[in-house]
Amino acid sequence: MEHTSHEALLTALKPEAMMLLVYSGMIVAGVGLCLILIVWMFGRGRREIRALKRKNEAMEELNRQMQDLAHHQRLELIGTLTSSISHEFNNLLTPIMGYSLMALERIDEQDTELYDGVLEIYEASRKAKAITSRLSDLSRRNSGAFFREVSLDELVKKTLDVATPAKPEQVEIKLNLNCWDQRIQANELQLSQLLLNLILNGFSAISEKGGILTVDTWFDEDSAFLAVSDTGCGIPEENLPRIFEPFFTTKEAGAGTGLGLAIAAQVAEEHHGTIHVESAVGKGTVFTVTLPRHCGAKNEKSAES
Repeated sequence: MEHTSHEALLTALKPEAMMLLVYSGMIVAGVGLCLILIVWMFGRGRREIRALKRKNEAMEELNRQMQDLAHHQRLELIGTLTSSISHEFNNLLTPIMGYSLMALERIDEQDTELYDGVLEIYEASRKAKAITSRLSDLSRRNSGAFFREVSLDELVKKTLDVATPAKPEQVEIKLNLNCWDQRIQANELQLSQLLLNLILNGFSAISEKGGILTVDTWFDEDSAFLAVSDTGCGIPEENLPRIFEPFFTTKEAGAGTGLGLAIAAQVAEEHHGTIHVESAVGKGTVFTVTLPRHCGAKNEKSAES
């Protein structure tokens, strides 16, 4: 009797157990589908984020290229204007210098006031002519410069001989020349001008409190390196992106033209090299010039022919 009732109970519960099993299976399947959907949506979201990131990077690169193009166009315009302006100013300054020299020769030496006034005219016109000459150098690009083998170490020594008279008394010069007998293809005059501008810039940075100006040279298989460092006042970080722009200067009015570093950057570019600056306010500045050792061989042949 009990066995019969037990079987009846199992028979009665069997549909409910089947339904429970079916519902459990459906719940598990639903949870599984939800998990799959979540994983798929997460993966799709990551793919979309990566795609948006790539598009954003592409837009930033395009914007940077457009800014570079606009910057180069401005520089080309500046070059055209400065070339024209420097030519016109030279035409005006030449007679001023000539007539002031003639006047100095005829002025009575006892008339010191008049002599000093005319001398001041001559000195001012001479300085103005030097500035216009630098403007001409800045605007003269790819002008068939002559390249030949140059010893970087010897060039440093020669340039320092020229720069030494302008060295403030409280400035010490140190040399670490490690190119030895290695030579590079370069335009010696242009490279001397680049180095002279960096040295004079260093003198100016440490002229007030004094300090050390160091010139280093070294090389590797492909490149030669020239570094000019000073322990001067340093350059504010916000000014670093602009220091190679023509006419940009942080010096007082009349103390600088803003052309020295622009010319240095131009010379490095014409040698297919680079110029890099690192600076910290109150600690000093380092300019590093990288030059390919074999740049200019083609130019030399064309110049000789």
